[in-house]
Amino acid sequence: MEEQVIRLDELFEALKKRWLMIVTVTLIATIISAALSFFVIKPKYEASTKVFIGKDEGDNQAYNQNDVLMYQKLMKTYSEAIKTKDLVSRSLQGTSLELKPEDVLANLTVSPVTDTQILQIKYKSNNPQESKVVIQELTDEFIRTSKELVPNGNIKTIEEVQLPEKPVSPNKKMNIAIAFLLGLMVSIGLAFLLEFLDNTFKSKDQLERELDIPVIGVIPTVKEV
Repeated sequence: MEEQVIRLDELFEALKKRWLMIVTVTLIATIISAALSFFVIKPKYEASTKVFIGKDEGDNQAYNQNDVLMYQKLMKTYSEAIKTKDLVSRSLQGTSLELKPEDVLANLTVSPVTDTQILQIKYKSNNPQESKVVIQELTDEFIRTSKELVPNGNIKTIEEVQLPEKPVSPNKKMNIAIAFLLGLMVSIGLAFLLEFLDNTFKSKDQLERELDIPVIGVIPTVKEV
């Protein structure tokens, strides 16, 4: 089996020959991404809060290592307690929001901050005011419920909920940049594929190199007058 060597000048020639296709595909991908990011995809706003989980204020004993480890392990329990339909339903009762618990849970994120006794609660919505209200009501209901789960526990809000001013998604600049790079890579790959599938000889030098025999004559291309 003969080994085929790909020359760099042939690669550049393939790109040069199909530069219009490369530019067109890249431009179309970029325009579609920009149109989707600016006009189709609805912006989402994220409200968040942080709560501290520790000992009851009436407990005057100092923290020890076992206490810290215990409350850090309780973080998972509290995280799962927040993400229950019953708790979410109770938190929505005092609002005018027409939301289902399933919809809230789908956009709710509860995550313990690593190696701390701090729990971060986030909620995304197309409406910034809605995201703030949901987080506020959900946090208040969680604090009330937690006292029933762990009577000697103490949960405090250490970061108040702020009305989100800027959307967190879509990331328009990143989407456009990714579309540009993908369009560029796909178009270049397509150009190389078309060149690979084209078995015709393009020049005298290429014919001599492939057949290893000299070319003794060339029929010129004559344009009609």
